[in-house]
Amino acid sequence: MNNRPVEAPITEYLHRKASHLRIPLSGSFELTPVCNMSCRMCYVRMSRAEQEAIHPLHTAEEWLSLGQAAKDLGMLYLLLTGGEPFIRPDFRQIMEGLHRMGLLVSINTNATLIDRDTVDWLVTVPPARMNITLYGASDETYERLCGNPKGFTQAVNAIHMLKAAGLHLKINCSATPYNAHDLERIFAFCEQEKLAIQATSYMFPPLRRDSSMIGQNDRFSPEEAAEYSAKIEYFSNGRERFLQRAHSNELAGLGSDLEDNCSDTEGEAIRCRAGRCSFWVTWDGRLLPCGMLPGENAPNVFETGLEAAWRKAVEEADAIRLPAQCASCAIKDQCRACAAMVFTETGNFHTVPQYRCQMAHAYPDAVRRLASELEKK
Repeated sequence: MNNRPVEAPITEYLHRKASHLRIPLSGSFELTPVCNMSCRMCYVRMSRAEQEAIHPLHTAEEWLSLGQAAKDLGMLYLLLTGGEPFIRPDFRQIMEGLHRMGLLVSINTNATLIDRDTVDWLVTVPPARMNITLYGASDETYERLCGNPKGFTQAVNAIHMLKAAGLHLKINCSATPYNAHDLERIFAFCEQEKLAIQATSYMFPPLRRDSSMIGQNDRFSPEEAAEYSAKIEYFSNGRERFLQRAHSNELAGLGSDLEDNCSDTEGEAIRCRAGRCSFWVTWDGRLLPCGMLPGENAPNVFETGLEAAWRKAVEEADAIRLPAQCASCAIKDQCRACAAMVFTETGNFHTVPQYRCQMAHAYPDAVRRLASELEKK
């Protein structure tokens, strides 16, 4: 068993070339912060009233114009996310327009709003991939974590319909104190359905939602997060492979929970693709190197234009240097504390992110304990 998603070599190659040339090959459009669920650890979720008090949503025409501008600058891969993108009445108009541009569009969704009519429509504009977050293995867990007492049933029904329609699916899973007891069943469901799954036990502090939450979230302790990271490795690889890797020190470590890590960056520079070949546009129009960063003063693409905003993001990303202490740490390749982790945990890019540091140092013992438990059974 190894159902962890793997990036195609051509995709990795294109991103490496784009990173070198600073071409915005990948973009994310955060179409709305509004969601039909209220997950405890979410970094962006707002009610409609909260959103309207801050800024009106940008129109479908504005997002489509931005999509064309991004394509002209070199964007090929586009992620549509939220909030919950399917909550927008004009989502189909946006998706259809971007699809006609020839972009490879993926969608982040909780899948609870997807019905038969939606599936039939998606078949006509098939996404490159649908990333569905599965928050538990029961409606009770969904109610506890997400405030939706029917969420699991809704999500699973949608997954079955989407899968039967031949659409490309990937499951995401965020392990928290409110759903950790379901983790094994979530992986078993994905194994049964032959679905790729990517899970993490690390939750970013939600500075986008609340700037006072530096270093905080409704999440595990660092040691608990390390324990569940070890379990994720076990569920992803199966017993024999996990034990083999544990005893051979082959485990990739905590960085395997994270997407878009690039190994071609040296020293204290930014580790990922953010601001090098990828960008994120927030629901109110701010262009950020990474969607986890707050960026209150980031340029607004609907006012300054995409090209100027992208150049600003490149400059900011190139200027980022991670903590000097992290650069000399013996387990930095296992920890892989990215720029967004450092900033959201500390409020700056120069201070060691203690939560992530403690999690990384606790991980080897967590692997050893789990391996020992498995061998005794």
